[in-house]
Amino acid sequence: MNEIGLHSLVYTADWSEDAARDVFTRAAGLGYDLVEVLMFDPAATDTAMTARLAKEYGVGVIAAVCGTLTADISSADPEVARRGEEFVERAIVAAAEMGSPALGGPSFSAVHRYTTAAALIARERAVEIYGRIARRAGAAGIRVGLEALNRYESNFINTVGQAADLVRAVGSPHLFVHGDLFHMNIEEVSLGAAFESVADVLGYVHIAESHRGPLGNGTIDWDDVFGALARIGYTGPITFESFSPSVLGPDWASLVALWRDPWTDPDKVAGDALAFVREQLTSHRKAA
Repeated sequence: MNEIGLHSLVYTADWSEDAARDVFTRAAGLGYDLVEVLMFDPAATDTAMTARLAKEYGVGVIAAVCGTLTADISSADPEVARRGEEFVERAIVAAAEMGSPALGGPSFSAVHRYTTAAALIARERAVEIYGRIARRAGAAGIRVGLEALNRYESNFINTVGQAADLVRAVGSPHLFVHGDLFHMNIEEVSLGAAFESVADVLGYVHIAESHRGPLGNGTIDWDDVFGALARIGYTGPITFESFSPSVLGPDWASLVALWRDPWTDPDKVAGDALAFVREQLTSHRKAA
């Protein structure tokens, strides 16, 4: 059975103890298995508090991280790429400390509107860097995922196939593909076919509607998505991700270009999403 997760940004962009406790309280009350914790700065993330609350509420943790413009593995500048590697190394340590079995997210680049294509040397260098990252992740007892972002948020890995190419080039079991439906819906020809093409390296899935709002009232072909996941026998975690400017605040809303509220009640959108995912998983397992 897939564990079902709730992204912390559904409730808060803060990760103080009060905010984290509220997220864990709500996730546990709704019946989620996991909470995804996006670390803006791994060195400043209270990992001990996170691990303590996860244990207290009986809810697992999945850590995630995004690169930054000054610590960017995809940069053609070797110094910026080096800082990106160090940034991910700190995130690996933080993920292990909070009890996460994995580190998801686009660790390879910033969430940014790049204006030129990624340099070829950056792609060659990324294989070397992620080879070292994979070894450090394995030593820490976790796996690192590569989350493909759409063309407006990265110029480096835009499809799950590109993520899979890098994972396969490194050839380590400590790397995997992290698929996110919002980005995939922009970049992939077929969501189901995309999942099937990376079945051997798929390790984490973000469930999101086409407009990043409530599930089931956008343009995602859910039968295609869950049918494919059932056919490939995907048993990894699935996390619901949805954003609202009223929760995120202006800085984060600007970063992901979200200018209107797709919902106003996080409890309802999270509860409805859990029921939706469970129903889809159940019905498509029976059909597979």
